[in-house]
Amino acid sequence: LLPAADYEYYLSYVKPQFAFVDEQNLPEFGKALASSRHCGGGKNLIVVGKRFDEWVARETDAEPWSTKKDDPAVWLFTSGTTGKSKGAVHTHGHFPFNTEVYAKQFIGIRESDITISGARLFFGYATGTNLMFPFAVGASTVLFREAPTPELLFDKIARHRASVFTSVPTLINKMLQTPKEKRREISSLRFMWSAGEPLPRDLNARWDAAFGVPIIDGIGSAESFHIYISNRPGDVRPGSLGKLVPGYEAKLVDDDGREIAQGDIGTLWLKGDSAALYYHSAYEKSKEHLRGGWIVSGDKFRQDAEGYWYYEGRGDDLLKSGGIYVSPHEVENCLLQHEAVRECCVIGRKDEHGLEKPLALVVLKEKSRPSPDFEAELIGFAKARLARYKAPHWIRFETNPLPRNDRDKIDRKRLKALHG
Repeated sequence: LLPAADYEYYLSYVKPQFAFVDEQNLPEFGKALASSRHCGGGKNLIVVGKRFDEWVARETDAEPWSTKKDDPAVWLFTSGTTGKSKGAVHTHGHFPFNTEVYAKQFIGIRESDITISGARLFFGYATGTNLMFPFAVGASTVLFREAPTPELLFDKIARHRASVFTSVPTLINKMLQTPKEKRREISSLRFMWSAGEPLPRDLNARWDAAFGVPIIDGIGSAESFHIYISNRPGDVRPGSLGKLVPGYEAKLVDDDGREIAQGDIGTLWLKGDSAALYYHSAYEKSKEHLRGGWIVSGDKFRQDAEGYWYYEGRGDDLLKSGGIYVSPHEVENCLLQHEAVRECCVIGRKDEHGLEKPLALVVLKEKSRPSPDFEAELIGFAKARLARYKAPHWIRFETNPLPRNDRDKIDRKRLKALHG
């Protein structure tokens, strides 16, 4: 649920004539609408509740609107990691392109599949995996109104014999923490999608040991419509995002725009027939990130000699320690392998000499207690597994869960403002 202030922003930005609102969101949305001129001053509001099925079932003699593949169809909103969320404008042709090259050809979604998702359909990720992809091949999808708790998902996967499950690492971890007596048998799954945040190698291994269901990790964006680099059934490289989906073109460049050597970290440029046209009402942002068919992501990657891609964080996430770039995600994945660490986030912080060093914000599991000795143990744990300059210079133990944004990702920007 979003606060009224967020809805105020979206109303001001989108300027909608109509709005569909779930009844549980109506109180906060109503506060935002009270001071808005949009949606007919509140008259053009369709509240979706328990009677929605009856509303949809009503017959209509309205003719479908005539559209072409190059007509704008939808805005997919960015995650807002570098500022206010913006609408990336996509055409009707972008969806079938990604569905064909990724879901059908690369992943092999089939008519016999039954899909289910822990992510809601209003996320672009689930719009693809749990709606457009299965419908494109005549498959079935499981939809439900309840909150996607681990226990409920175990039950629905088992009851409907789902074969494809859409998830995120945070939910995967919660499912692993579910007591065995509350789990259901999920051997019907042939694979599980993961995206939205980095998938720690240790989490992948624990899931595999517990259930034997392969995790298909990948990355996409609002600008690309959906996933463009991915693992695939039968070709999973744990710790990597997989390979570039055929039909897309990608390159890594340095800060001066020059292509870099294989194995080095660079900024990803992506091209493909699902690239957004522009950002609505954001001319400067459009010029910066959408250049002649190329999406300039701002994300840092590296590619190994076998063609597997590795996410190293956003450009503004990376920090320099000893003059060398450090990927926070690499350090976080290392710390998460320690049996006492529940979650963590690594940011840059200046030392007494004004030099940037890694600071790890760590939440421990219940049975562990923070102490100076345990801080030293964790730093030593990292130094034994990473280059020494990558290991945290400090550990800060947090007693509360790390803050998350409305996409359920750790709010790195907020943590930087508090502790950087």
